[in-house]
Amino acid sequence: RFILLGDANLDPHRGAGRRAAIAALLAHPAMQDPMSDIPTVTWDQTGPMRVDYLLPSKALTVLRTGQKSNTAASRHALIWADLTR
Repeated sequence: RFILLGDANLDPHRGAGRRAAIAALLAHPAMQDPMSDIPTVTWDQTGPMRVDYLLPSKALTVLRTGQKSNTAASRHALIWADLTR
């Protein structure tokens, strides 16, 4: 069991960067993507993009997910998940 999470600053569909790399990670058979296509940041120059990730292994069950924005602290949303074995 594991969880891969972090800010990749890379959207799988938009913007600069190696989109194929993040797409390959999201398609990895050992992981699930419970927050697929949910924007996690909005930049003035690009608009909403998904650049933060929470990817639990398939051995975990995702009960629910969500995000909370706090523009005073960061342009990025805080993402979270309730998980169980």
